Amino acid sequence: MSLYALILAGGSGTRLWPRSRNKRPKQFLDLTGDHTMLQEAALRLDPLVPPERIFVATNRQYTGVVADQLPGVPPDHVLGEPQGKGTAAAIGLAAVHLHRHDPEAVMGVFTADHLIADREMLRRALAAAAEVAERGWLVTLGIKPTYPEKGYGYIRLGEELPLADGLEVHRVDRFEEKPSQERADEFVRSGQYAWNSGMFVWKVSRILEEFERHMPALYTSLMEIEQAIDAPDEEERFLRAWSEIQPQTIDYGVMEKTKNIAVVRADFGWSDVGSFSALPEVRRRAFRTLGRNTLNRIENGKLPV
Repeated sequence: MSLYALILAGGSGTRLWPRSRNKRPKQFLDLTGDHTMLQEAALRLDPLVPPERIFVATNRQYTGVVADQLPGVPPDHVLGEPQGKGTAAAIGLAAVHLHRHDPEAVMGVFTADHLIADREMLRRALAAAAEVAERGWLVTLGIKPTYPEKGYGYIRLGEELPLADGLEVHRVDRFEEKPSQERADEFVRSGQYAWNSGMFVWKVSRILEEFERHMPALYTSLMEIEQAIDAPDEEERFLRAWSEIQPQTIDYGVMEKTKNIAVVRADFGWSDVGSFSALPEVRRRAFRTLGRNTLNRIENGKLPV
């Protein structure tokens, strides 16, 4: 089994304005240390997933930035989207390229705007998720909640499945949208929920099957894109197929429809950086290993909040 990674690095930078702007959105900024968030996303995967097995999906205007920041990633693994069509299309685009490269590949999906405190535990959770994915499951990484955060989505844990590398694995009962504070309190007290990290692991062949089953129009466009790869008129065919795709997220398009989802629950100090106002709380709460560096940068005026 070969584990590959897709890093989603789209976005226009509006959530962390004014430092993050359209020409240089947050994923290309050094908000938490000496590396940009995109570079951190790649570094934390190594050596489990080396740069040559990383794909990056981004807007076409940022492909040069990605190539500069991740020189170890093969140029043909940097996938430029003409227009943002949502996470389902971005994942599908990478899936058809990866399927052509290695039909038996296991694919992990990550975003470039997460902070992770414990890289070793993340890699352990990913290896466990890949083991579960090899059994045919679509796998999501769930985070053990440490407090009742109402700004995150939640996963209700279902039937317990065999352990993977000593980590607990469950069938996903259902996904819960961002709850009220009262419901978030209930979720955490029950012990039956995990934060939805938005990180996924699956066999590339399995996710393509799910697209065919649940998003047939997208699947048709993806097959047109795959057939055009390396053709003399690849660009023209790609643009035509991409223009026909309707925007949709992977959550609504696939994950909330299929029944074959497992969750590996772990705690590796995860947080989604959505705004500058969230960063101080992120430091205090979950990123003690990174927090001092971040704190110094804020106090020195390099990272305004």
